Amino acid sequence: MWERQMWKQVDWLLLASMLLLQLIGLLALASATHSSGLTKILRQVIWMLVGWMAFAVALRSDYQIWMRWANWIYWLSVALLVVVLIWGHEQYGAQRWLKFGSITLQPSEFAKAAITIALAAFVAEHREQLLTDFRVFVRVGLHVCLPLVLVFLQPDLGTSLVLLSIWLGMMFFVGVPIRWLVATVLAGLTLFVIGWHKGAIKDYQKQRLIAFVDPYSRASKEGYHIIQSQLAIGSGGLTGKGLFKGRMGKLGFVPAQHTDFIFTVVGEEGGFVLACTVIVLFSALLWRLLTIMLETENLFGALVLAGTFYFFATHIFVNIGMTLRLMPITGLPLPFFSAGGSNLFVCYFLLGVSQSVAARRKRLFFG
Repeated sequence: MWERQMWKQVDWLLLASMLLLQLIGLLALASATHSSGLTKILRQVIWMLVGWMAFAVALRSDYQIWMRWANWIYWLSVALLVVVLIWGHEQYGAQRWLKFGSITLQPSEFAKAAITIALAAFVAEHREQLLTDFRVFVRVGLHVCLPLVLVFLQPDLGTSLVLLSIWLGMMFFVGVPIRWLVATVLAGLTLFVIGWHKGAIKDYQKQRLIAFVDPYSRASKEGYHIIQSQLAIGSGGLTGKGLFKGRMGKLGFVPAQHTDFIFTVVGEEGGFVLACTVIVLFSALLWRLLTIMLETENLFGALVLAGTFYFFATHIFVNIGMTLRLMPITGLPLPFFSAGGSNLFVCYFLLGVSQSVAARRKRLFFG
């Protein structure tokens, strides 16, 4: 009886958005990796199937079980982040991956889900004190600071931004005084300026920010990605050049087109029409996360939805924004599009938990 009731409560718009985005994402990835054979696309399909299994398990499980395991999940994530700093695989000047034969995992991606679950559990247990006692607010901040610092040391500025976004988003949703949030943001900006002058911010990260302001001043270096990305998207016109007919990436003008800059495939080959369609689908996904969150009476469930909303919103806005020169280059993947199994797995898992919340948010009304 409960199984039938649960499936009736599954949010089908959210599910349809996921399916369509994954389908378009696979086609875009197939085009971006067309010249290098089938290896990358087959690997993505395998991860997609693993992700769907995680989605199904999370959907069928009562989401409140994650609240009981929150501390274990948090500390396991921290342990993995420590391990990657000591024994991690280094690539592109960063040490972010654990390699097991042909399988590569990125613990910082799993940290995003762990922080979402752990923060939701902590805030749900201490909401009353959190709204009135600044010391509890600081404790929540310290809960995030440990994994955030470990991620920053890899270095991974993009993931650090996501963790910060999840934390601030949850604090805003739960009703923490605005002055505390403003003070936190100002303190963060101050630390960033100090880090800039003291060398905590790496030189290539500084150059990316400078190139964002004026890409043509570094057109042959850091600004090259931004310029070529804009040219690729603009060349698609209204309806695009057609699937597998894009040239900017295939001729090597757009670097990392299968990961960070995969939205350029959408813009060049699908044009303004497909780019807008993808943005509408992402907007539908975010809108359903937001509405389910507002309809959920259980605080832990609502907070998980809030964290998931900010997780997706940050990835989508930053990734698409950097291809359009609306945001600096930070290396964040585009959900369901960018090659990479760890991020894809986390996307499916968090949406599975979100669907579990959606299916059970009206459980009290069942006969």
